[in-house]
Amino acid sequence: MLARRREYLCLGGLLSSGLSMLMWLQFASSIFCGSASIFKFELYFGLLIFVGYMVVDTQEIIEKAHLGDMDYVKHSLTLFTDFVAVFVRILIIMLKNSADKEERKKKRRN
Repeated sequence: MLARRREYLCLGGLLSSGLSMLMWLQFASSIFCGSASIFKFELYFGLLIFVGYMVVDTQEIIEKAHLGDMDYVKHSLTLFTDFVAVFVRILIIMLKNSADKEERKKKRRN
């Protein structure tokens, strides 16, 4: 919000390319039996992309407000969908780390 006007809007093209790359990586890993490291990369890279989308959408909302579009319900829904995408990825990362921690505890006991 403190950035110059339209400073991060060009980031949207890079994020779209990253999202496309993520889709093709998911498609290739499903065909060729992807490993756990590819899954982890997809998870963290997807988190990075959707955090970037939150920045871009915030800039777009500010620009729309400057141009007179004061539909705060639509703007809040845009940010809410970004938040849900980030929350899901963080939740998956936390569940994966918890499962790994439980697995290490079981190995120590045996």
